[in-house]
Amino acid sequence: MTAINPARLKIQCASLVEKYSNPGGFVTGLHDVLGFYASRIRQTSLSRTNLTLQTYQVPAPVLRALEKELDEFLTTDPLQGLLLVDALWQEDWVEFRQLAIILLGNLPSALAEKILDHIQTWLGACTAEDVRRSILTRGLKRLGREKPALVLNFFEELITVGGKGEYQSVLFGLLPFVDNPAFDNLPVIFDLVSNILMPEEHILIKEITTLLRALRKRSEQETTYFLVRQLATAAKPRIFRVIRQILPEFSDENKALLKETLQTYV
Repeated sequence: MTAINPARLKIQCASLVEKYSNPGGFVTGLHDVLGFYASRIRQTSLSRTNLTLQTYQVPAPVLRALEKELDEFLTTDPLQGLLLVDALWQEDWVEFRQLAIILLGNLPSALAEKILDHIQTWLGACTAEDVRRSILTRGLKRLGREKPALVLNFFEELITVGGKGEYQSVLFGLLPFVDNPAFDNLPVIFDLVSNILMPEEHILIKEITTLLRALRKRSEQETTYFLVRQLATAAKPRIFRVIRQILPEFSDENKALLKETLQTYV
């Protein structure tokens, strides 16, 4: 692996982004840059798929430098940015998919419909959890910040479909909203989580508990009330298990309330 010289990397990235309007040329140039910094090229299999992607295993600063150089281009010519995103996604390389997701997440929210179309298409073609998580978090970074209601409505539509993959996608996608102190519409988050918890399935415990832990940090009282209400309306084994897993993190008062409520329904 070639050591990173910041000045040289900046020159390489600046030269590469000159091919912004030529996706094919950009892809070829990106292979050259990534190959220059590659630690070693290997293959990585995406879980539960037949797809094997190659990876250059480049240091993270390389993609960050590219992202920085591309920001201005995405702002001035976002439609061309979508063409570049599509070209990057077609490459069976981890770093190309990562950059495609990053660029999609940086596009102006004026392209909301096209961004969500890409998210929907990518989710339909991918079952690897790490990639799906990145699509739903990094791929919606700017849109979620600038038009949260639109993204939350998209999540509601996914829940309506009703499959495990859709539920998991929503749980991944909600986490950045909960982690954002500027986002204060927690009731809509609780409503979406409630719709996921209603079906009685022993799945997605990890994703549900991760989100509920984040919600507890934002508002323990609201989270406690939500869990008590869930027990009253859908007292099922999965919600019992979820509450038991996160119970130690609550205050003594709320812990006692949840324990008492659990005993009523178990």
